[in-house]
Amino acid sequence: MFTVKKVMKIVPLALLVAIGSPLQVFADSINPVQTAYAPVALEAAFQKQMVYYASSQFASAADLTDDQKTAIQAGLAASRTIPGDMELLNVIGADNVTAFTRERDTLWIGTKSGLQRVNLKEKDPRNYTEYLAGPRYLYNGDDQVTGLYADGDNGVWVENSKGIVHIIMTAKTLKQKADTYEQMTQSVNERRGMVAEDIGYSLADGQYTGNPQSNDNDGLWTGEYALGEIYRYLAAKQTGDTAEMAAAKTDATHAAKAVMLLAQISGRGDGFLARSYILKGVESQPNGLWFEKQPGVDADGNKYALAVNTGDASTGKKDNFIVRDPAQIAEAKAAYVAATGRSYDTDWGGDFGEKDDDNNPVLDTDGAPIVDVYPVVLDKQNPSNAVWRLKSVIHEDVDPLLASLYTDMGYTDSDVIYKADTSSDEVTGQMSLLYFAAKYLFDGTGTEDGQLKALAIKLGDKLVKHIVTNGFRFVDAHGNATKWARWYASYFAESIDPTLNVNGNPPGEYTGGYEDATLNAAEIMSFVKVAAYLTSLDAAYSEDHALFQGVYEDMWGEWKGIYDDSENGKGYIHVMEEYIKRKKEVISSDFDDYQDINSIIHASGDWTLVVNYSDENLFAMSFLPLIDIEMQENPNSDRVAALRGVLEQWWTNMKRENNPFYTFLYQYANPQKTDVDLSSAAWMLERMPQYRINFPVNNSSRKDLFLIDYFNYRDKGSKSVNRALPFDESLNIKFNSNPFTAHTGTNDKVNPTAYNNVDYSSGSIQSGTWFTLPYWMGRYYGMLQGE
Repeated sequence: MFTVKKVMKIVPLALLVAIGSPLQVFADSINPVQTAYAPVALEAAFQKQMVYYASSQFASAADLTDDQKTAIQAGLAASRTIPGDMELLNVIGADNVTAFTRERDTLWIGTKSGLQRVNLKEKDPRNYTEYLAGPRYLYNGDDQVTGLYADGDNGVWVENSKGIVHIIMTAKTLKQKADTYEQMTQSVNERRGMVAEDIGYSLADGQYTGNPQSNDNDGLWTGEYALGEIYRYLAAKQTGDTAEMAAAKTDATHAAKAVMLLAQISGRGDGFLARSYILKGVESQPNGLWFEKQPGVDADGNKYALAVNTGDASTGKKDNFIVRDPAQIAEAKAAYVAATGRSYDTDWGGDFGEKDDDNNPVLDTDGAPIVDVYPVVLDKQNPSNAVWRLKSVIHEDVDPLLASLYTDMGYTDSDVIYKADTSSDEVTGQMSLLYFAAKYLFDGTGTEDGQLKALAIKLGDKLVKHIVTNGFRFVDAHGNATKWARWYASYFAESIDPTLNVNGNPPGEYTGGYEDATLNAAEIMSFVKVAAYLTSLDAAYSEDHALFQGVYEDMWGEWKGIYDDSENGKGYIHVMEEYIKRKKEVISSDFDDYQDINSIIHASGDWTLVVNYSDENLFAMSFLPLIDIEMQENPNSDRVAALRGVLEQWWTNMKRENNPFYTFLYQYANPQKTDVDLSSAAWMLERMPQYRINFPVNNSSRKDLFLIDYFNYRDKGSKSVNRALPFDESLNIKFNSNPFTAHTGTNDKVNPTAYNNVDYSSGSIQSGTWFTLPYWMGRYYGMLQGE
């Protein structure tokens, strides 16, 4: 059943009185209108740094003297004597407290389920009580504390059965944190300008090194990093910090080139954007649809790339990889006969034959079964032999400024393998980057700025023209729309597939892009508006500028509710305005696996239970350039008002998260609002771990939270907490995952292997983007001040 759990053994939060202060009105020249919000005055705050010692290693640790080890061991032993006259410890429970020590106003309380730090003299009431558990703070994730020793400098030594961790507390400004994130991102996550996420790292002698690999979302993650660097550049320009300006310009330009390279790496010349690319023999190649650039030319004198044999591309795992062009199909089948002496249809018909709803073969006009052809055709009897590969003709060379990212390392186009099947994520990262780079970064202060700005205009023009002239979809080399880059009207249809629910109650699940429609409408409106802006910068693009202007005007027109592709783009603002409506309509179908609670969820109308948190990130990245352009044109227009109304719907859930990126976006779009919680956004930045290592987390046993079962249908079997926790007490996220997730894993209980077996010298790590982007954004817009 739908359960809510509440446990009352907590440090009484009702006694921790929040302190408020009146807001001040000030003018900010960055906004196109006068702002009314008050900035957060930044101050240095404690940051945690951990040093880990296994039990077997502590006695021989070379970084500690014998006297230090003796003092630590004595202090740990002394902490096991628990004072009996301290009310706070009695509230927590004598049966739960295992160790106690204090340093001035700071109390360190060890329990059977983790460590608490309590200091009621902290300036920020949100820091009165902190909860430290799991392998980030307790060695190897054994949450039962067996000893504590205050280090005399605000930190603590904490012991459990596995080892000892020194939690060092150092006061740092957010700017100091940003500098460390910049260094870490460049030395650990950077891959020829691209910023990789969740990569393998190694730690030796206090130095982190990374092994960044290709990722499906390289374009999006790098676009978000570059956007943060552009804000860093703009903030430095405000203050006249020439050194910061130069460093930011260099980092932003390098990342921008990497993002822009994805728009040219295929050489197709039609605006097609690649997901990612790798260098042959240098980086591993994951599954997907990849094309290897070939040296020389084909019989027709064309440069070309050939599809690479990977699982997805050659076995028909993804329906959208099916080759549709009749000439290509005939070529593939003829090549099969020539190579094997056997019929392709005979060999592969059982595996790749199309089936109707009754699982019967689909026949062509001649009555023969239709057998699908995929980008790589394998010999049925010798699957290691590819007898035909889909060809993608190269019509343009990569601009030398972009190609230099790999040619400067000694590689050529023949070493490049690029990934197709591009999703809307990459287009979103690309178009947002092109706008901010062309408008704010390529400002003429750099020797390459003119050429890069011209490239940004060219790439943005081709990319969006590709979409709007191909039926509002991204078309791959096989002639189909890619799976996730679709913005056409029929994709938004209210279609329900009753076969997806075997119980028949509720009547199935929404298919296609019905739920995606509000995000996808925001994306395509943003893309077209950015393309219109870019093409306005060069008279040579006047024809395409008129095209984009016309499409954009249609988007503000009437939405007839007709899901026909003749209505592509028309009235999409009204689709955007259906965010909450569509969420409510899918509640029942999304919870069809939970028959016992379905009626409760459906009756409650709590649409936040079906929020896609990745969509929130994509919406923010799409909405930012769109609202920026509209506000620059006329901040008091009806269109700005309508866009604010759309943002308000997304904000209903976003504001619960205290996410600094979303908070600063919302405040920028609403400069007259004085009730936006900028302070909590700044606090979340203070509490973000300096090293974004993906440690397992379990907040299921915390005593200060409600736990909610079935919190989100995308995380079935897991639980949520009822409020946003600070970043250093929760799972690492890239602003594309549910921040309310209670624990690692999808089972009711954390997998002990996943939670306890931690290697502190290696693992997975994220970039600093998720700090630097909102931090510099807040600095530039005057929401964060004082550093």
